[in-house]
Amino acid sequence: MMETAIDKERDMPNHTIRQLTTSTFDFPGLIQNPKAKYVDKTDLLYTLCGDVDQQLFISRPRRFGKSLMLSTLKAMFEGRRELFKGLKLDDLPWECWDEKRRYPVYSFTMSRANGTAYDEFRMALRGLVKDLRASVGLEYDKENTIPENFEKFLQTAAEKSPTGKIVVLIDEYDEPVAKFLNDLETLDKVRDTLHDFYEKLKNNSGSIRFLMMTGVTKLTKLSVFSGLNHLKDRTMDPRFATLLGYTPEEFDGTLRENVEAFGAKNGWDFATAKAKLLEWYDGYRFSPASEAKVCNPVSLGSAFESGELKNYWEATGRATMIIDRIRAAGEIPADLNGMAATRTQLDVCQAETMPLPALLYQGGYLTLKEVIDANSFRLGIPNNEIANSLAEGFVSTLLSQGMEDWTERLVDARAGLKAKGVETLLTRNLRAAFAAVPHEWKIENELEAKRYFLLFMKLIGADISGERQSARGRADAILKDKSGVYVFEFKYGKTPQEAVAQARTKDYAGPWLDGAPPVFLVGINYDPAKRGIDDPLVERA
Repeated sequence: MMETAIDKERDMPNHTIRQLTTSTFDFPGLIQNPKAKYVDKTDLLYTLCGDVDQQLFISRPRRFGKSLMLSTLKAMFEGRRELFKGLKLDDLPWECWDEKRRYPVYSFTMSRANGTAYDEFRMALRGLVKDLRASVGLEYDKENTIPENFEKFLQTAAEKSPTGKIVVLIDEYDEPVAKFLNDLETLDKVRDTLHDFYEKLKNNSGSIRFLMMTGVTKLTKLSVFSGLNHLKDRTMDPRFATLLGYTPEEFDGTLRENVEAFGAKNGWDFATAKAKLLEWYDGYRFSPASEAKVCNPVSLGSAFESGELKNYWEATGRATMIIDRIRAAGEIPADLNGMAATRTQLDVCQAETMPLPALLYQGGYLTLKEVIDANSFRLGIPNNEIANSLAEGFVSTLLSQGMEDWTERLVDARAGLKAKGVETLLTRNLRAAFAAVPHEWKIENELEAKRYFLLFMKLIGADISGERQSARGRADAILKDKSGVYVFEFKYGKTPQEAVAQARTKDYAGPWLDGAPPVFLVGINYDPAKRGIDDPLVERA
């Protein structure tokens, strides 16, 4: 990786380590701040912009630097070359270095068009358009609709541009929809208005040199985006898999001094500090055609700042739209790791029928773990921070109440599994966990009982997988521990002995018997009468 002028500062006397921003997403302010560090992505932005008119869309989870990207693009198209000294773009033949080829840039966030009712949304959108029109010397025309006023703004802005074209950057395009996912009547009206609003961008695409829209989800793609079918979606494009977020290679380059300083605070060398940071914040894979993974930039910056490995994700807010939809669905996935998904599910979705895998993926709770083919994937939890978020935030938000005792069991079981292994987990922690399940949580059949079992095991950090195939059937779960491989069979209203007998009859342990570790069969039965589990039965396979 080419070393920039920023990186070379390390060799200067009295050098102060620049820090990653966790709150400043204005590119000029960041670059001009002597205490802030910018990880150079400008070569990727150069490729993104292309040498012909581009109309693009990209989605990423929250806190991934989308706003900073748009601010950087704004400075690029305004030709503010002084801000890019020492960065990769400065050495590239960027068109806007020629002052005759610069473009007026109109950048705004659709979070300004929020409202708790349709009329509030319309008033907020009207105010946004009114401000855009004022920026080109137009008053708001009360005789015309909001979309018509927006179109006149686009036309006037292009007419006033020295190049005859403009740049439009739209952040959080999906924000106005978030408030109304559980109010389908209002949702339809909001989407119809947004469709007509966004359609004006397509109608005037000939006068737009560059359009970029960003958001967390694609919940509105089939409706709102039917007016924007000219947009090119770069969300899974392998060329831009590392555009947002930081790579392990950048730990070795631009971020090395930050990793070293973090390690020094904790008594670790560089390699140890890097490994631990990656375990906590890395693992996001955004393209099936690229194996590149990135860290959440804001979480990583927070860790550098505090010197602590902990969950910063929940502290920066939640993807409300996603949590609301999952709560409405009333279900927790039985096994988050290994969840199947198709490209269509992750790519084109309606708000009313958003599949659970797509919700979790687009929200940042899951990421691509395995690419089966061009259209089929398996998802998984990206890192320790998200595993912690799922335990501490996702479940409590989803279930709303009764978490205190269950959370206490989680903490106790984590410590027990780490210190004493599976034996303590089976003889004490698991029974205590089911005893602490709040009465509000329904366990009315084997599927629901098994779901809580798998969720509990995942959230305490057990190396466990959901149903695995043997020659004659599937085990309910497989847990791997230093003491061996544990093959689980779960029953509801029966006995642990029946569970083990089924595991033997169907040879669930078969796939693991040729390995070195010992293999054990574990029978677990949930007794609905006492709302708890019987003593687990463990036998050598």
